[in-house]
Amino acid sequence: MTRRLKGMASIGLVAALGIAASVGLASSAAARPRPVRATVATAPVTTASFNFSATVSGIAKGVGAISVTGTGQADLVNDAVSLAVTLPGSVARLIPGGSAAPEVINIVFSGGTVYAEVPSLATLLGAPWISLSLPSSATSGVPGIFTEVGGALGDVNEILAFAHSHHAAVHSLGSSMVDDTSVTGSRITARVKGLNIAATLWADSSNRLVQATVRATTHRSLGISAVVNFSGYGAPVTISVPPSSQVKAIPLSVVTTVLGGLLHHAHVARHGAKV
Repeated sequence: MTRRLKGMASIGLVAALGIAASVGLASSAAARPRPVRATVATAPVTTASFNFSATVSGIAKGVGAISVTGTGQADLVNDAVSLAVTLPGSVARLIPGGSAAPEVINIVFSGGTVYAEVPSLATLLGAPWISLSLPSSATSGVPGIFTEVGGALGDVNEILAFAHSHHAAVHSLGSSMVDDTSVTGSRITARVKGLNIAATLWADSSNRLVQATVRATTHRSLGISAVVNFSGYGAPVTISVPPSSQVKAIPLSVVTTVLGGLLHHAHVARHGAKV
C-alpha cells in the first residue's frame, strides 16, 4: 500500500472513530428496558446540531496523538447528517496534494450514500466531492438506526437503562451547568472485550442529551477520548447533497482494500513484523 493510500484511509478511520465514540452510546439504546432514572415525559428528537472533538493515541510506535474537531447537523426524520471535520496538519499532509496545514473536509450522509469533500483531492480526482454508496444490506437498517438515535437523544434514560442491563456501572453525578444549561449527570463505566470504557452523560430538564464524553483504553495503550455537545433540538437544519456533476464515485471494494491494508500496517507498526 502506498503512503498516500495509507494517509487517505487514516483520515477516514480517525474521523469515524471520533464520531462513533462520541455518539455510539446514543445509538446503542435500541433495547428499552426499565429506566434507572426518574421518568420524564420525552419525545424522539427530529433534528439536532452538534460539535465534537476526538483524540486517538497509541496508534503506532513513534506516532503521537491525533486529534480532530468538527461540527454537524442531523435530520433524524429524513436519515441524513452532515459534518465539517478539521484535520490536523500531521494528517492533512498525508493526503495527496495536501500540506502540513490543517484541512477541513465536509461529509454528508443521505440516501444510503456517503459524500466527502476533500479540497486536496479535487485536482487529482477531477471533482470536488467523492461518494461511496453503501450496499443494500447496510442501507436497509439505516432508518431504524436514525430512529433509535433520535429516541435516545431525546431520552437519556434509554442509554442508562441499556448500560445497566448490560452490567455496566451507572452512577449519578448530580446537577451542574453545561453551556449555560442546567443539567443532570450520570457516569457509566464498563469493561467490554478488553476495552475499559468510561462515559459521562449530561441531560437537560427534558432529559435530552446535552453533552457526552467517552474514554476508551486497551491494555496495549491504544486509547480514544471524545466529547460531543448537542444543541438546536427541533430547529431547522440544512443538509444538501452535492450535484452529481461535482461527484466522483468510489467503489466500496477500493475502500475496503485500503482500510484492510491500513489495519495490517497499523498492526505491524505496533507489534512488529513476524519473522
